[in-house]
Amino acid sequence: MSDATKPERPMAGGTGATGDALRKQLRSRDNAETNERRLLTGAAWEHFCESLKRAGKVVLEANPAASPLDRADGFRYLAGLTNAAIRFSIDHADPVVPRFFRSPDSRTQWGGENADNQYLLAGVRGDGAYRMTGTRGTAFEFLIEVKEGFMQLGDDRIFSTVAASDLAFEKNGSFEVVFSAARPSGHTGNWIPLHPDTKLIVIRQYFLDWENEIPATFYLERIGSEGAAPTPLTASGMATILDDAGEWVEMSMKVWNQWVERIRVDHVPGAVVPAVHYVGGAETIRYGNDYYRLAPGEAMIIETDVPDARYWAFQLCGLWFEGRDYTNRQTSINNHQAALDTDGRFRCVLAHEDPGVPNWLDAAGHVEGLLQYRWIWTRTNPRPSCRIVSLADLRTYLPADTPRVSPAERARGIATRRRHIARREL
Repeated sequence: MSDATKPERPMAGGTGATGDALRKQLRSRDNAETNERRLLTGAAWEHFCESLKRAGKVVLEANPAASPLDRADGFRYLAGLTNAAIRFSIDHADPVVPRFFRSPDSRTQWGGENADNQYLLAGVRGDGAYRMTGTRGTAFEFLIEVKEGFMQLGDDRIFSTVAASDLAFEKNGSFEVVFSAARPSGHTGNWIPLHPDTKLIVIRQYFLDWENEIPATFYLERIGSEGAAPTPLTASGMATILDDAGEWVEMSMKVWNQWVERIRVDHVPGAVVPAVHYVGGAETIRYGNDYYRLAPGEAMIIETDVPDARYWAFQLCGLWFEGRDYTNRQTSINNHQAALDTDGRFRCVLAHEDPGVPNWLDAAGHVEGLLQYRWIWTRTNPRPSCRIVSLADLRTYLPADTPRVSPAERARGIATRRRHIARREL
């Protein structure tokens, strides 16, 4: 087993020598002058811009496999990271008045996000107490995670994970969850403990039936601060916000690039790595992260036994570890969407052109990228296999009864994807 497949801490966890040195570098100016002076002299803003410049160099210099199209995707990705960092740091990181922030999503993709997930993040404090209320909706499942922080910053501990199926709901689907260091006296309802080092509450909402499922809703407030004003903005605080945003962008770019480079270098053509658990990921998830190289006119057939799992999926990611466009292209397939062959196995086809089969993963002209699969809540761990064939001869390698999908049927499928993403990102 190579290091890339070991379930221990991955190289890109952000806590190794490279990550520690970078974080010290990003904070070094705090020792020279106060945050207030740094803001008022423009030094804090310049430092933020320098962080973005260094992140931009990663797009230009990293990954020798990157094509001009991939570099363009890289700068679009960097712009999205910058937008997410600023919005979270300014509007969603106040633990006194917490607000859920949707990230990543279809517009700002990062960290190899799951196409079937809606991600919600809220900044909290481990010594606070919080109340979350909402409605269940009809999404397949959601997970509530209490986390140390962002994995790419080295804060990869997960203190609690609770699924919707573990919670008590009212008959109308409404619910309430209390988060605190200790269970409140006399409280018998849903309760999730907060570790002293908690910085984030994260919700992963899973969708299987993109045509029909309705998202759950969530509202979070700090107990005892209902109606309170947010933490007042100061010059010193704004400098910290800029520091945090710049650090998040730069570390995200560097760490996930390290991750992809490791996968690229370790890739064995004609094989797919087994699924493993990664530090910083939910305990219930097994990930398979591998690389692909596919020329125009070729097709990659990926096949596997179906895992004994509540949820499983395959999808494509780009060279910056961002999900490929899953709104306008079929770049992901979950176990509800998948068409199984009569022998019970799952086969999908990775190709640049539509091969007219149900389980198509659209490479969209990217000759290199990442193939990712997830087994979640699983009792088995089958290992997929793959082979590259001529696209013109593809049908000779597939079961004779493999269905044919017409252009009109494909267009209807894409329309369903667009409606679903619009519904879950209102």
